[in-house]
Amino acid sequence: MNVTTEKLEKFMHVLMYVFGLLLITEWLRPVDRLTDTGNIIIFILFLLYSLLLHYFRIHWSIRFILISAYIMISLQFLHSKEASYQLSWLKGFLADFKGNLGFIYDGNWELITNPFRTFLFFVLLWLVTYLIHYWVMVRQSIFFFFMLTVIFISVLDTFTPYAGDKAMIRIIIIGFLMLGLLSLLRLTIQERIKFPMASINKWILMLTGMILVSVLVGFAAPKLSPQWPDPVPYITSYSNKAVKEDGNSKRKSVGYDEDDSDLGGSIEPDSSIVFYNNAPAGHYWKVENKNIYTGKGWVSIPETEFHTFSNGQDMATLDIYDVPELVRTEEMSAKVSMTESYSHILHPQSGNVKKIEGKNGQDFKYYQDMDKFISEQGNGERLSMKEYELVYDMPSFDIAELRKVMEPDDSMDLLMEKNTQLPEGLPNRIFELASRLTRNETNWYDKAKAIEDYFDGAEFIYSKDDIPYPESNQDYVDQFLFETQIGYCDNFSTAMVVLLRAANIPARWVKGYTEGEKSILDGESVYKVTNNNAHSWVEVYFSGIGWIPFEPTKGFNGEVEFYDSELKQEAIKNPEETPTNEEQTKKETRERQDTPDRDTQSSVKTGFGNMKGFLKWTAITLSGALIFASIGYFLRRKWIPHLQILRYRKKTGAHFSTAYLILLKQLKRAGLVRPEGQTLREYAAYVDAVYATDEMSELTAGYELMIYRGDAEDGEWKHFQKGWESLMRKTSS
Repeated sequence: MNVTTEKLEKFMHVLMYVFGLLLITEWLRPVDRLTDTGNIIIFILFLLYSLLLHYFRIHWSIRFILISAYIMISLQFLHSKEASYQLSWLKGFLADFKGNLGFIYDGNWELITNPFRTFLFFVLLWLVTYLIHYWVMVRQSIFFFFMLTVIFISVLDTFTPYAGDKAMIRIIIIGFLMLGLLSLLRLTIQERIKFPMASINKWILMLTGMILVSVLVGFAAPKLSPQWPDPVPYITSYSNKAVKEDGNSKRKSVGYDEDDSDLGGSIEPDSSIVFYNNAPAGHYWKVENKNIYTGKGWVSIPETEFHTFSNGQDMATLDIYDVPELVRTEEMSAKVSMTESYSHILHPQSGNVKKIEGKNGQDFKYYQDMDKFISEQGNGERLSMKEYELVYDMPSFDIAELRKVMEPDDSMDLLMEKNTQLPEGLPNRIFELASRLTRNETNWYDKAKAIEDYFDGAEFIYSKDDIPYPESNQDYVDQFLFETQIGYCDNFSTAMVVLLRAANIPARWVKGYTEGEKSILDGESVYKVTNNNAHSWVEVYFSGIGWIPFEPTKGFNGEVEFYDSELKQEAIKNPEETPTNEEQTKKETRERQDTPDRDTQSSVKTGFGNMKGFLKWTAITLSGALIFASIGYFLRRKWIPHLQILRYRKKTGAHFSTAYLILLKQLKRAGLVRPEGQTLREYAAYVDAVYATDEMSELTAGYELMIYRGDAEDGEWKHFQKGWESLMRKTSS
């Protein structure tokens, strides 16, 4: 019994789609293992669904509608808790879609939301299924995709925890089966051979046996030990060496980062906006503090104890704060509008938060040891709030009362243990320096000021460039104090905390943002805070008063209000006011010395701003044109046929021979290459077999009569036009 070419072709195409689906699944397995994507079965079903639509040749417009419907339903299922098929969710997704396009345009990839990431993943899978369809149905060659899969799994197996041993075996078996079956299919179509069913069975049996024998031999054969050293440790060690030895080899970008365990290195500026706030006065904004110094950076012990409160709840009911009578406070409120996505709540330094209220806020957790607020959804997952309003008490501190604290009281044992921690092996010269700086002072405040003022010395330089990492056996603070004496806020603040602790004064390291710059948002005067405002400073604990901020970094003043009741006058720590005591005078002097002139900076930025804007838009325009041209070129098989059909539809006269040559070129573009030496009739039969028609043979017969017999072409175009247009459309599908 002979099997017709058409039946064999359909059978082979089904097998190719099945094997193609199995190969794509090998790409999804690592995604499931290495990420928290989850619900992989939904994506596998999407692949199967998309391949079926390709196989049954569903019109592209209907296919687009069906695929879009599947994606929207899946997105709502994965990311929405609303009832299915709610149009309100679709409206929200479209608004979210627009916002994410803005994030992509601005280069803020980390702000892209999870629903939009899932949408992009679906689009990627959709493109992959089209490629499978193209390689199987048109090119009839799967080798390229097979090799890409092998390379992809090899890279993951080498550089990630994913074990690709079994995956590689599956890929080899599937790939060899596909290559063998496609070879049989090409022979059948090109040579028009009608194989008996017994021959096909023998072919498949021989192919399967060869693959199984190859796999078994691969397992059983003796294996040489690796002839080349493993490149991963070399790459890792080289990278680490470059980072440690050369601060310019790995330049970090300024901004908030939860990981502070490896401080050091130069940092690049980043003027992207983090948030706006309409606080009545400029002040520092706190994210968290950390209290364990490792010798290389800061870490925090994960806290299991926290206070939970709801959106808009008065925090006085939680008994978190105990504001001493010695501290003056002024109630303030501020609206915070986030442009970057964080789950932590920014709050004023030293300000006692009384209420947090957000549009989409539900629950909050307050970790007291870290002085950190986290926003959460009802299910416990972290929530990034775009807008919220804070009500807080902003304190001012009496220097006379601070000077009364000379030693810890009996209730501070646990606090002292946590906030005077230092790593073992800390160089003795750090303790000696702390003792020398504080030996003439009797109270904690004056000791802290002596250490803070030490960094005013001309030997210390504020810079973000050419900052080295400490050596593997070197302490981060020791390197800064006694060797480099150059750095930015992390260097200054960490050094002050370590010196305070060496003097047995409880201190902790704080990170957040400085006040930012005055700006206008929606007609309202606000403070604009960017990543360049990311900052770290110091807090010292005073019994009976609480945590007091100190600012050791050159060029920064801390924006904290102090007054001295013994002097019977306020000494407000503000660079725009005339200083009224010695300490503020010193602070103002170093600010004038170390802070660049803002007018000069503004003029420089303005001078280059227009040029940068012009270059930016020029680059965007050219890139867009290049991308559009590239897309048009790679998709020319899709649009050229329709353009040619419109061009020739209303033509009359001698046009058939030209149109036939255009058809031959389009067939080649569609992957139906005419082998050298093959006659037009043989080629026409091959084309008709691929598209299940007889139109190409009819067109070819008419073309040969005109070419070889010299028949008149007038009037023939109208006769052949319908078949020509039909074939042109088929080549574009």
